[in-house]
Amino acid sequence: MKRIFLDLSGGDNPASVISEGAFRALEKNSDLHVTFVGSKKEYEEVFASHADLKERFDLIPCDEILTNEDNPMLAAKPGAGYTMSVALENLSKCEDTSAVVSVGNTGALIIASVMKIGLEKGCKRPVLAALLPYGIEDRVCLVDCGSSLEPTPEEMLSFGVLGSKLMESRGIANPKVALMNVGREDCKGTESMVSAFKLLKESGLNFIGNIEPDNLLTGETDVAVSTGLVGNALLKGNESAGNLVADSIMKGLKERLSGDSLKAAMEVLEETKCLYQYNEYGGAVILGIRKHIVKAHGKADANTIYSCINQAIKSI
Repeated sequence: MKRIFLDLSGGDNPASVISEGAFRALEKNSDLHVTFVGSKKEYEEVFASHADLKERFDLIPCDEILTNEDNPMLAAKPGAGYTMSVALENLSKCEDTSAVVSVGNTGALIIASVMKIGLEKGCKRPVLAALLPYGIEDRVCLVDCGSSLEPTPEEMLSFGVLGSKLMESRGIANPKVALMNVGREDCKGTESMVSAFKLLKESGLNFIGNIEPDNLLTGETDVAVSTGLVGNALLKGNESAGNLVADSIMKGLKERLSGDSLKAAMEVLEETKCLYQYNEYGGAVILGIRKHIVKAHGKADANTIYSCINQAIKSI
C-alpha cells in the first residue's frame, strides 16, 4: 500500500474543496492510502460524504497553519505543531512507499524537509524541479524552478545530477542534460554560467550543451538546468503564454465554426490547453531529500491535488 501524507493548509482554497482531488485519487488507485493532516472540524463533513473509502484514509488532527507571512524557519523547529511539520515528521518514520504532498509555504517546506528528513547522501542543497509537459506523456525536468535564485556553478552541477536521477527513475536511460542560457555557444552567459557549463561538460552526465528558452519544450533535452530566477520566470511565462494562445484560438473557433465541427475542435483545444495549466500536470518536486515530497501550487484546486498525488505515486 502506498501512503500519501496530505497537507492542504496554507493555500488559497479551503481544504474542503481541494480534498476532493484526494478522494478522486483514492477511487482510481486501489493500493493508495491517504493521511490528511489538518483540522478535525474542517474535515468531518468531508469525510462523512466519502464513507465508502473510509478504510483507505485517515486524519492526523492538527490546527496550526504556517502562512506565507510567517518565518519559514518555524516549520523546522523540533516539536513544531504546524500541519506541514507534522506531515513531514510522520513521513520520516515511514517506509519508502510514502510521500508528502503540501500546498503550504515553499521556503518552509524546503527548510523543514532538510531538518526533519535530511538530504540524500552527497547532496549539499535541495532544489525544486518541475516536470513540464511537451506532449501528452512527454516531460522535461526544469531544475531549478524557484528555490535558488543565484546558485553557484557547483550547485548547478548538482541540479543536473539530481534532475538526471529523477528522469532515470521515470524510465529514461541516460537522460540528456542541458544548461538554460542566452545562447548555445560555450562562452555565453555570466561568468558563473560559463563555469557551470565546464563542470557539467566534465561531469560524466549526458550533457548536450547550452539551450535557449525556445528549445525547452521541443524534446531536445530531458533535463534543463537553470538558476531559480530564470526557471521560475520560464515556468510562469510558459503557463501564461500557453493560456493566452489557447484562449485566442478558442475565440476564433467560436466565431468561425459551429455544431459538431466546433465541438470537435474545442475538445482538441482543451486537451492541448491542459499542457500549460499547473492544475493538470502536478507540482514541483523537492529533489535531494531522502523522501519524496511534492509542492503543490498555492492556488491548487481538486485537479491539482489529484495530479500531485498521481505524480507522487509514480515516484514511490
